[in-house]
Amino acid sequence: MKRSIHTLACAAALLANTAWAAEVAEQRVSIQFEPQLAGQPVRCGQRYEGQGAAQSGVLFGDLRLFVSSLELVDEDGRGVAVKLEQDGRWQHRDVAMLDFENGQASCRNGTPATHTALTGQLPAGRYRGLRFTLGVPAALNHADSTLASAPLNQTAMFWSWQSGYRFMKFELEVQNGDKKTGFPIHIGSSACQAANLRTPATHCLQANRVAVALEQFDPATDRVLLDLSALIAQTRLDMQTPGSAPGCMAASDDPDCSGVFEALGLSGGDRQRVFSVLRKP
Repeated sequence: MKRSIHTLACAAALLANTAWAAEVAEQRVSIQFEPQLAGQPVRCGQRYEGQGAAQSGVLFGDLRLFVSSLELVDEDGRGVAVKLEQDGRWQHRDVAMLDFENGQASCRNGTPATHTALTGQLPAGRYRGLRFTLGVPAALNHADSTLASAPLNQTAMFWSWQSGYRFMKFELEVQNGDKKTGFPIHIGSSACQAANLRTPATHCLQANRVAVALEQFDPATDRVLLDLSALIAQTRLDMQTPGSAPGCMAASDDPDCSGVFEALGLSGGDRQRVFSVLRKP
């Protein structure tokens, strides 16, 4: 009997230690994003010269985007999902919204709060890469945003039940001499076959989700560079194709979107060149 009690006690201790080890064998990560124009961090009210195909002067107006399916890549090349912290505002399930405008100066149509990093947990270990998707998963993309949990309740990021959310909302004020014009770039799914107030029965023909894979990324020392100058490098910001929507509204037949799509790797076969690794100083 004493031996049985001793055995049971040892087993209980072993289980307790195992549970404790499983509990503590997690690490918290914070993935910082830094958008830049002309090699400089974006700032509301700051002018950036030499942008786009016409080398225009621009003011930063807005940048918000949805990121999902965040993974770190271990030393064996396997993707390990990051469990996003459910903060009730910026991160929900495996979707997060990043917001780089503060509602001031040239960002006056935005909001004061910002969110520039993704936070979560994953098993403790050594990681050497990062993967994520620019976009909202199809299962969450077509719904009533007024009933959704934050951040999917942001109506400024929602197009319609038909198209779903704007995965990226990037807006500039273009200055050429005394002339000022807006140039918005809104990326989301397009060619969705449904009425505006109905969820599409099938996937949209142009999903326009961008799969990003960054090698040699150390979450402890690196940031994600979002090179906005690369995004607009082949786009004329000082003019608009007659008869088209303002800026680029993610239409595959809009000439003002062709350079943006190519930079994001959405033109077929091309790799995206907007996101890269930025070493921390």
